[in-house]
Amino acid sequence: MAEYLTVALLSIMIFYSFGIAFNVHKTLDKENAGKLLRKLFPLYFFWGIIISIFIEIILLYQGESFKAFLMAIVVIGFLYSRQVLVPLLNKNRDLVKEGNEEAKKVFGSLHLRSVSINLIQMILLVIILAF
Repeated sequence: MAEYLTVALLSIMIFYSFGIAFNVHKTLDKENAGKLLRKLFPLYFFWGIIISIFIEIILLYQGESFKAFLMAIVVIGFLYSRQVLVPLLNKNRDLVKEGNEEAKKVFGSLHLRSVSINLIQMILLVIILAF
């Protein structure tokens, strides 16, 4: 069961990252793309939290402590992204709209951090599936 859910979570993450987020910017103007992603990202991270916690519980029940440890890192990544990064990204995006140049640099750095966490989470899920 844990394997199926891990594959599902990885599939969702790949689809969201390379299907939705990438194409929203190609399809919508900058303002509407931003509005849509502000609604989607918290939901994406919420479901990532729920699914990864469920997988974590199953792995712990199965005695898969190494996999459970890696999944705990995935859970923490989703929690951090949703509770810390999203509000900071939104705040700095609003400041950029007001013409704040420093906020543009901060936003870029935060966005890179968010993408990096997402990529690390995907790698961890692949490792969990490989062992």
